[in-house]
Amino acid sequence: MKKKLLSVSVILVLACAVVALYWYIDRSGKEAEEPVNTVAEQILARDMVNNYPPTPYAVTEFYCGIVECIYSADTTQEQLERLVELQRSLFDEEFAALNPYEELLETTKKELEDAKEKKLVFTGYILDKASNVTKWKREGKEYASLMFQLMSSSENGSGGSYRNMIMRKDSNGKYKILGWETAEGDAAAVE
Repeated sequence: MKKKLLSVSVILVLACAVVALYWYIDRSGKEAEEPVNTVAEQILARDMVNNYPPTPYAVTEFYCGIVECIYSADTTQEQLERLVELQRSLFDEEFAALNPYEELLETTKKELEDAKEKKLVFTGYILDKASNVTKWKREGKEYASLMFQLMSSSENGSGGSYRNMIMRKDSNGKYKILGWETAEGDAAAVE
């Protein structure tokens, strides 16, 4: 009787050990398979060679998404560097030449420090899907412009600034950012 009881106890302990081992292996596999993707990671994962934004609207929307990630408190230093590089990949060759990577990165870091000191928080952007994209040709090149608004808030309230994004189509048919200008109608921008 004692042998039967001992045998049953050993079998139960071994069965529990097998179940616990299976559960541990199953759980650790799921954690490795399901990484948490932040918005920055999703934007950085975009294949810009095969999946470049196809329209002026899409370029502007992607640019605003990058800016949103740059100003996010969750963005790491490594992600910031990669985001600035990705932002610059949207620039036309002329505009990129005026904004070398190292200078753009340092300027961005300074802007982030200034925003932190002023307790200024980027809250989003407004890009109306029905917004008119203005297109024109000059000297055989195609251009486009599009209005958008960057929103922010601070202790003093919230506001935003309107921008007019100007793009030029490159030799591969991709709209690249040539620059932007502050547009009339700025909301009370908090500074």
